[in-house]
Amino acid sequence: MGDLMEITTWPNHRNIFYRISSNGLIFEVKGHENAAIGLTKKLGTTCDFKVVLGQNHQSWIKKEGGQGATVRTPNIISNTEYRKFWLAWRSGVIQLGRYNNRNPIISFRYKADISYITFWAGNSNSIVPIHWRFELPPLIEKPRLKPVTGGEVQWVNADYNLPDGSLIGGYEKETVYIIRAHHSGSLTPGKFVPSFGLGFVSWGGSSHEKMTFEVLCGFDCTWVPTYEDRIPVGAVEGGYSEDRNREKLYVGRAVYDGHVIPGKVQPSHKVCYIPYENREVAIKKYEILVSPSQNTRCANRLLLDNMDIESPPDSEEDEDPEDEDAEFEEPVVFEVVDAL
Repeated sequence: MGDLMEITTWPNHRNIFYRISSNGLIFEVKGHENAAIGLTKKLGTTCDFKVVLGQNHQSWIKKEGGQGATVRTPNIISNTEYRKFWLAWRSGVIQLGRYNNRNPIISFRYKADISYITFWAGNSNSIVPIHWRFELPPLIEKPRLKPVTGGEVQWVNADYNLPDGSLIGGYEKETVYIIRAHHSGSLTPGKFVPSFGLGFVSWGGSSHEKMTFEVLCGFDCTWVPTYEDRIPVGAVEGGYSEDRNREKLYVGRAVYDGHVIPGKVQPSHKVCYIPYENREVAIKKYEILVSPSQNTRCANRLLLDNMDIESPPDSEEDEDPEDEDAEFEEPVVFEVVDAL
């Protein structure tokens, strides 16, 4: 139900614009002549389009400062009774018609958006007012965006009973969740399959069952498409590798055999590994989980430390640090996907 309005407009009076959310209006009008309606996209001193009923036995629709359409309509409005009409603007056509008659009295093609409507008495030489009754449709307000609070991702100890807030990681004939578990010196992200009550991680070419693990919980995160070793800023760390360098592993997921399966991203291997049917499957194109609470001050570049560290020279004569021609080895860097 909209707002029921009943107004009277006088010649030479300033009139109110009404914001309108629909593409049409049903209205009643009573007056001697020159009942005028304005349609416009933006508020101003003029209207984009004018619709006039009963001017010298004619009605017309006209674009401001441009062309229009006119039709003869003697006695279309009355000074003694309200008469009901419809006005519609859609698919690039403005149409005016009598209520309960779908055939328009007049049509005019246009190119513009319409957000406001106004009413006035169009004859500036008259002292007779125009009376209007109409119902404005309810305004459709844009929802206010509320910032997300809480829901930060975190790892929670679990077993076959999932904790509250467990994050869905994909689908493999059923919903699967994101876990991580220790295996052969590593802490490796993987998947939890509810029907088995087990977790699975990929390592060394195989899929390994886990009865004790951690489940990733929270909701303030999103999946970002990437490939190979392109690691976005804010990627969720899931663990580390088994070697002495303890390479960081990230939470990823990939499409394989019609399923979406979570696993681990190991940047040095340039793949996302997923556990699937007793195997470790490597996928080059995948999605990686990103959270705004992760690595908020990190630049989206990674440094490969492949430089030899030498002792400083014994004296300043050995090497001039200000010498522009001194040879040096540049660090190797590679671009990563900008996720934020």
